[in-house]
Amino acid sequence: MSDLCNLKRRVARARRFPANTCPASRHLHGMALQLARGWTLQDEPSHAAESMLAVLESLWKARAELARLKGATGAGGE
Repeated sequence: MSDLCNLKRRVARARRFPANTCPASRHLHGMALQLARGWTLQDEPSHAAESMLAVLESLWKARAELARLKGATGAGGE
């Protein structure tokens, strides 16, 4: 199984609509699947960039909060 197929499978398994998704993450997921199929994006570049940046903001805030919580409980590591 290719790395791309494996990653698409893992992403599909991790998605729990609507609990852990938002419009930006669903949009980004759709764009990624389009690109994986070899298609070009039909989105306006600024619209695509907006979704990508929103997902990054959420990801990085979540990672910071997890690190803070791990530090508060004394758990180490990444």
